[in-house]
Amino acid sequence: MRAGTFAPNISRMSLLRRLLLALPLLAALAVAGCKINSINYFPPHPAQVRVMNLMPDAPSLDLQINGSPAFAGVAFESYTGYQSYDNQQTTFTVFLTGSASPLVTFSYPLAGEQPYTVLLYGSVNNPQITMVAEVASAPTNGSIQFAVFNAAVNNGSVDIYVTTPGVDIGTVNPNFGNVGFGGTTFNLAFQPGTYQIQVTPQGTKTVIYDSGGSALTPNIALSFITYSRGSGTLVNAAVLQAQGPIAILNSIFARMKAVNAAPVVGPVNQLIAALAVNANVNFATGSPYTTIPQGPTTVNFEASATPGATVATTPATIAAAVDTSAVVAGNPGSQVAFVLSDLNVPPSAGNDRLRFVNASQGSNPVNAAVQGNALASNVAFGTASPYVQVASGTVTVVFTDAASGAVLAQQDGVVLTPNQTTSFYLIGPPGAQSILVTQDN
Repeated sequence: MRAGTFAPNISRMSLLRRLLLALPLLAALAVAGCKINSINYFPPHPAQVRVMNLMPDAPSLDLQINGSPAFAGVAFESYTGYQSYDNQQTTFTVFLTGSASPLVTFSYPLAGEQPYTVLLYGSVNNPQITMVAEVASAPTNGSIQFAVFNAAVNNGSVDIYVTTPGVDIGTVNPNFGNVGFGGTTFNLAFQPGTYQIQVTPQGTKTVIYDSGGSALTPNIALSFITYSRGSGTLVNAAVLQAQGPIAILNSIFARMKAVNAAPVVGPVNQLIAALAVNANVNFATGSPYTTIPQGPTTVNFEASATPGATVATTPATIAAAVDTSAVVAGNPGSQVAFVLSDLNVPPSAGNDRLRFVNASQGSNPVNAAVQGNALASNVAFGTASPYVQVASGTVTVVFTDAASGAVLAQQDGVVLTPNQTTSFYLIGPPGAQSILVTQDN
């Protein structure tokens, strides 16, 4: 063999060997460039997130996610549509609409292809946020999947009864027992049908919520959420359907108290249409709350000495699961009635929640101060000031004429009990006014 022919053969064999070794690498690069799914590729599966506001003293809330605006102007008892977010640890920050100070911040790891409802509840003074992980797949066997979440700030633990309508709950055990504030339950299965759902404080048979008869349809997953509308005792309910609508399921109950600010007439009875509610309420006193039916009605007052003779009346729509004060005021022959919506969720620890009511017929608008601090202004007859919070203790309360500044009534030594809601009523005619203090929880 000639020496000149040996080197070119070696060069060709070396080149071939290098090409063969490079083919697997080129194939891998081609696969990666084409984004072909492989065991090492995980396509994105974002989480779906929506928001619901069940905070009774927060008329509108905004939500930021990871520091960026996400949901705006979420009204009380309303909910948003879903938005998609990456599967990662995610920070949620809640604000009163228009405020730059956050109410509460919460961090949660969002899972892929999982629907969530961010539930905002509690109160402005005790804000709470939780993530309801909705059922990703509804049942297909015809049953209803049913769980409970307790978001009612005005009660501790509750029991929930889901029964055929009309069943005496005194004869049965709760389906969901001892559900604490902020607590949830496992799912239970129910067959389609009409059910009555009732809620009681844990260990009692005192009903604080009653749905009446409610139909449950098959193949859905539901979260039954108790929450406060402002009553000191009663609760309301929202029903969250996984990946579906959220409905308010109003209680059939509300509560009402009577306040007698009408001099001379003597004790009064207070009625809802013809139904006697609070009887023999003396002048300058308020009755306890009484459970009543919710809905449109007429609030009537009569002198206890002459039943059937109405001295004052006003139409009213009593909202479900709320507390209402019905007031009669004025002199004989000119008495009037008016109703006030009460907010009896707990104030901040150690504080008292106050409001000021002008129940003095013929008076100008009035101002009110506690310990010299102005807390209410220009309160017209038949209206109440917004609620404010002050530290508990023994205080002096003063009502003054908003126009002239003249002192109309003063009461010393008023004891503000911690964690209490208190209303101050200016009562009596001009020139003979005084202050009525009621505790409203």
